[in-house]
Amino acid sequence: MRLFTTKSKRSFTLIGVSVVVAVAAAFVIWMYGHGGDDEAGDGASPLEGKICVMPIGDVPEEDVAFACDVLAAHLGREAVVFEPLPLQESYYYSERDQYGAAGFLGYVEANAPAEAFRVVGLTAEDITIPQLNFLFGMGRCPGKCAVISTHRLEYYCEGRVPRRVRFAKLIIHELGHTFGLLHCRRPLCAMKFADGYATLDYTRVALCERCEARLCKMAALAARERREDIEEVVKRYGLWAGAGGREGMTPPPAPADLSPEGMEAFR
Repeated sequence: MRLFTTKSKRSFTLIGVSVVVAVAAAFVIWMYGHGGDDEAGDGASPLEGKICVMPIGDVPEEDVAFACDVLAAHLGREAVVFEPLPLQESYYYSERDQYGAAGFLGYVEANAPAEAFRVVGLTAEDITIPQLNFLFGMGRCPGKCAVISTHRLEYYCEGRVPRRVRFAKLIIHELGHTFGLLHCRRPLCAMKFADGYATLDYTRVALCERCEARLCKMAALAARERREDIEEVVKRYGLWAGAGGREGMTPPPAPADLSPEGMEAFR
């Protein structure tokens, strides 16, 4: 018994050819849709894994460039400049002629790219919190974002450390908070709470051994390489004297004796 006529065979042949053509077309379309993945690095964002510096308002370009260099050395990653954010008057305290630091930090967090490793808001405006007269900076502890003000870095600089040395210390300090580092009691550690210029100027552009160990563990950094990178930045900007010389690049240990006499000897 013949199951298929010649006409039926011809129909099945046409159907088979149509299926093959449809599959081939679908494959070509799929390849076209995914063909750019290799060139784009699997679709990775250009900001992925990088540190973003986010100016708020008008910030001098040299401050932005310096911040990028210190951040890159501090965390061993590329630092890039993000699109500046306009000042928001809702964060302005007219009675104090200052901006709220917490508001600025929230502003940075709301605009931070999700793929960035860390985001640092940088402003030339004076910032504060209600309990203090002013604030150098604020970092989410732990978190991903921080905000730093350069407004008061030039105050009382004559006969003291250079402005950029203070700036570098603030960057290291606020980034430390984002990794969960709290204020340190060790007098030379950059994580020491800067309640004024005397404390800020006395600390080094370096973390103490304990804080550095915690940072390197959290950020997967090699301590020696990180120290060398920071040393290179300090040397490039001519900040040796203000950073305590070459020995200022090594983590300062804590003094065994925290009495005034022991502190004076440690100094």
